[in-house]
Amino acid sequence: MDRNLLLAVSLSVAVYAAWFGFFEKKFVPQPPAKPGITAPASAHGSTASSPVPPAASAAPEKIDLAAAETVNIGDAVAKIHPRGAAIVSFLYPEPLGRVELVHDANQGLFTTFPELEFKRDLTVKNGLVYAAVTPDGLKIAKEFLPGAGTVLPRVRVVAINPTRRVLDSGAWTLSVGPGLGTIETEVKENEKLQRALALTPEAAGLNGRIEHLKPGAHPGPFRWIGIDNRYFLAALMPSPELFTPARVEAPTKLVLTAKTVAIAPGGSFTWEIPFYLGAKGQTWLSRYGFGLERSIDFGFFSWIGRKMLNTLELLHGKTGNWGWAILILTLGLQVLLFPLTWKSLRAAGAMKKLQPEVAKLQQKYADDSQKLSAATMELYKTKGANPLGGCLPMVLQMPIFIALFNALRNSWELHGAAWIFWIRDLSAKDPYYVLPIVMGALMLLQSKLNPPAGDPAQQKVMMFMPLIFTFMFMNFPSGLVLYWLTNSLVSTVVQIALKEQLEA
Repeated sequence: MDRNLLLAVSLSVAVYAAWFGFFEKKFVPQPPAKPGITAPASAHGSTASSPVPPAASAAPEKIDLAAAETVNIGDAVAKIHPRGAAIVSFLYPEPLGRVELVHDANQGLFTTFPELEFKRDLTVKNGLVYAAVTPDGLKIAKEFLPGAGTVLPRVRVVAINPTRRVLDSGAWTLSVGPGLGTIETEVKENEKLQRALALTPEAAGLNGRIEHLKPGAHPGPFRWIGIDNRYFLAALMPSPELFTPARVEAPTKLVLTAKTVAIAPGGSFTWEIPFYLGAKGQTWLSRYGFGLERSIDFGFFSWIGRKMLNTLELLHGKTGNWGWAILILTLGLQVLLFPLTWKSLRAAGAMKKLQPEVAKLQQKYADDSQKLSAATMELYKTKGANPLGGCLPMVLQMPIFIALFNALRNSWELHGAAWIFWIRDLSAKDPYYVLPIVMGALMLLQSKLNPPAGDPAQQKVMMFMPLIFTFMFMNFPSGLVLYWLTNSLVSTVVQIALKEQLEA
């Protein structure tokens, strides 16, 4: 890193902060209610309106977790409570063990008909089916259907009318949240990281727009709607023909309300909602084709972050180790940026040659800063030196740095991924701070190789830069520190190896 690092970092951070502070900050207006929503036709052709039941917002009473049944849903170990057949525990497998995704067991996940007590239908041998009966005699069957391959899992609700009169299903609700659980190291930040969000359906793939949803009704249309935190997502794909606009209730609780259906005697009606509940890994989210991978926050330079993660995945497939993949990616970037690095080093060498003449000008115009500045710039112009020539490679690397930071920090693939020795999780900080300390030492060596700054105040700043960066990187993901350490090591080796050519 050369002595223009401070300027480059400050510029990049300023641009990045300005973008997020002023341009990307979204004020989502409350959408007006759409009049004239039509409910689906009943078994005998009637329709009905679907008001949101007041009970949907009521705070539930505490539940007895001992009454919940332990079952397997996919690879997760879950507990389903009789009240509303709600998932009150969902232990999701992760590289370091299992993580509880239910943030509030009293409200649970995928709760339906919370006023009813469901019982497991033991006559169904190969499935999870729970049954209850409403006060007017309507039988409700709720089934958790597993996903496979590119097919998402689903929640299926079937209302059966065994009576001799027409029965209304009622505007029943399905709720998710509030919030999601997370891994132990994220618990402290989880409250501020949770959010309700949705993807608009402008086009397929990664197109469309992510909307951060405030409390209230959201008519969409959306490709999916859900709640998430840094690493996990609970997303739903409800049919607008079967459900009214989704509502977000603070804090980050998502509620779907089914449109009322009149069911003829002996008839039935089925609602089916595809869903996703699990980690936000780009590798498997992309296979479903719903754009769920858009929930992964890669920041402003998202397209760079996704490309870099795809490249890391390719390298990981070849090496079997994410740490070596990061190292190889860094070397590849150094090769691509070498022409710019060469120009930067040449500019630094030219500046070093001019230091004696700059020192004379400083003595000559010690009492007149304006004349000193003008004379110095004239000297640079005459000698063909560019004081900012070393900035370009750093400015170009800052988007890569920021994109990789977001990729390493928010991508589940790197969670729990070991490198060598004590680095057992590349998404977490180095537990012994070895990598950031070595990185700081290399920065200090580079500062010694670079020409000293002419301004004494700038000299002091540059003297403390390695120390500042070392402390700043101590809490960064070790994978990111590995990238910057490798980057600094290669730059230092190149600078030493080409010292004679640079000073010629």
